[in-house]
Amino acid sequence: MKKASWIHWAVAIILVGLAGYSAVYIHRAEEKNALKVERQAKLDKQEEKRKKELLREQKKHMQTPIDWQKPSETLPYPDVSQAIKAKKLDQKIWLLVSPNKQRVYVRQGPYTLYTMYASIGKNFENVKNYQETPTGDFKLQKERGEEFYDATKGYGAKYWTSFRGHGAYRFESVPFDQDGKVIESQAKLLGQKVTKKHNIKAYGSIRLSVADAKWIMDNLPAKTKVVVEDNDPKHDAWEYMKDQ
Repeated sequence: MKKASWIHWAVAIILVGLAGYSAVYIHRAEEKNALKVERQAKLDKQEEKRKKELLREQKKHMQTPIDWQKPSETLPYPDVSQAIKAKKLDQKIWLLVSPNKQRVYVRQGPYTLYTMYASIGKNFENVKNYQETPTGDFKLQKERGEEFYDATKGYGAKYWTSFRGHGAYRFESVPFDQDGKVIESQAKLLGQKVTKKHNIKAYGSIRLSVADAKWIMDNLPAKTKVVVEDNDPKHDAWEYMKDQ
């Protein structure tokens, strides 16, 4: 056999070998990726099941009738003393605010630890500015206090915690008048669905029961993430957070 022919044969054999190796490698990579996708699907299913279980359990223990002075649940508040120091996203404590459901959810990663009744101005079309609520991602700020009264707006509140504008937008209790008496017409709207005709006049703040507002002020530090949803969110906020 001539030397040139021998070389051609050798090259052909090597190429066939490489092609075979590549096919095996690709097949194994595809199998590995399929297993990874299958494992993730299983984890997602377990996560979704756990989320629903927690919400169902909390729903059983919501305070009924709603009492603007008491915690929203009959169960104890969650102990978040360690979780607020967490570095991993799925272990961090954050707040999800739902104008649509008139609720605030204390979450750890994808899971809801506690549900709070709320009064939140809903952003209907052509809504008045005192009924608008800022939506998007925010963080609790260091500004907070036990009470305030704003004569220009005609109401005050107890246990407030700023989440935007260094005191301009707050988590706070139901409103009180200048004499320190609750404004019952507003307090009774806590946790109730709102309409454009009967929207919440909270100047962008998030109203809670007195006990819930105090818990946030006392237990959640500055830089705790806050997500205020749009009126009709298409997906759970966690789906966006975990992909960031």
